[in-house]
Amino acid sequence: MTELREPGRTGYEARFTGFPLGPRGISPAWEDLGPEARAIWAGVEAAVLRTFLEATKALVEARAAELRAVAAEAVNEALEAGRRATSAINRLEALAKGEGA
Repeated sequence: MTELREPGRTGYEARFTGFPLGPRGISPAWEDLGPEARAIWAGVEAAVLRTFLEATKALVEARAAELRAVAAEAVNEALEAGRRATSAINRLEALAKGEGA
């Protein structure tokens, strides 16, 4: 089971992956950040998650519409839903590569 983490901590630590944090590091350790900095990182992390969730939701909805259209033998609707699914997949791939956030 994954341990629960403070909002923003994952984003903060990911930003500085490979670099030391703390008194001798390039940035303070998470534990040394003030509430304002933690709130900023929590907002950043939430925005990233929202972006991925929106693209994922679009894919799931398009795929469901495609399956319904195929079952109903509605060719044009199935093709359009397939195009939306492909677009959502492309968006997720771009996000995963760090493009077009």
